Amino acid sequence: MINIKFYRDEEGYFKADTEPKYQLFSQYLESEIQGVAAVCAEILAIIQEIEIGDRLQAEGIGNAYGLKITTKTVNIWSEYTETELSLELPIADFKQALESCYKFCDRL
Repeated sequence: MINIKFYRDEEGYFKADTEPKYQLFSQYLESEIQGVAAVCAEILAIIQEIEIGDRLQAEGIGNAYGLKITTKTVNIWSEYTETELSLELPIADFKQALESCYKFCDRL
């Protein structure tokens, strides 16, 4: 389980704070999700397709981060750093955090 605190800063920007080892995930959420419930819902729908076997995997690149979802793991990487930054998470942890993010964004 990944502990993430979602909030809006003083200027209204979506923020996702977590422990340092998940910092790349936090940055991914801030850059790619940006507090938009529909984006969370779209990724959750893709995860559901993978879970029921309609898809084997999904991969894409957003504003600054790449995302690859497979049946067991989710890989996040930075597209714009000189050194390779990536993070692998169990799909269940990613899904749980994304569901929490959706709940936060949907009530705004």
